[in-house]
Amino acid sequence: MCAPKTPPKTLLCAAEDLRHLLNRGYPRKSAVRFVCDHYRISGDWRLVLSRVVFDSKTVERRVLKMVRCDGIRGRRVGVDGFNVLIGVEAGLVGEPVFRCDDEFVRDVRGVFRSYRVAETSWRALDEVLSFLFDQSPRWVEVLFDVQISKSGELSRGCQERLESRGMEGVCRTSRSVDLELKQFGGVVATSDGIIIDEAGSALNIIQCVYERIGVESVKIEEMV
Repeated sequence: MCAPKTPPKTLLCAAEDLRHLLNRGYPRKSAVRFVCDHYRISGDWRLVLSRVVFDSKTVERRVLKMVRCDGIRGRRVGVDGFNVLIGVEAGLVGEPVFRCDDEFVRDVRGVFRSYRVAETSWRALDEVLSFLFDQSPRWVEVLFDVQISKSGELSRGCQERLESRGMEGVCRTSRSVDLELKQFGGVVATSDGIIIDEAGSALNIIQCVYERIGVESVKIEEMV
């Protein structure tokens, strides 16, 4: 294990050790706990490591599935509604957002069930739909988890915005967003690794939107 000198260096060392353990086949949850306990990392930074660091095989598999931001013209795109909105919104309000080992961008809010619709939610939605409009997909399907508060309101507002742009597609609620996206016969737009692993192709849509509006995501290595 490397010798940390500063808090950023501590995080970098922890990330290196976590990658090493994951590459050797250690269970993810146990490896994160061991490394964070060793370096006395807690709270948000523990969450950062758990969301950002992956083993090399997972990274290779996911990168191969990644579709370029300009690669969805004429294709069907399924959007993981809350996952994408929360990620874009985090960047809009200046919260930390990380470009992970697998190149997908993730926030560290760690809130999903407690998510509340705010003005920035609608701005995030507008930015997502504007990006999609510019890329001219054949069909867009935005799914919102029905168990989350205001999902119906968001899906209706999303549908209105979709139609006002003249885009083909639908925004709706679902009780099984993850399952539907795993079985979606097109490009899946999400940062959820479990969905990405099951999908045929995936769009790093949060990063695509960030590039469009000038928000920067960072690698752990860039913090040192």
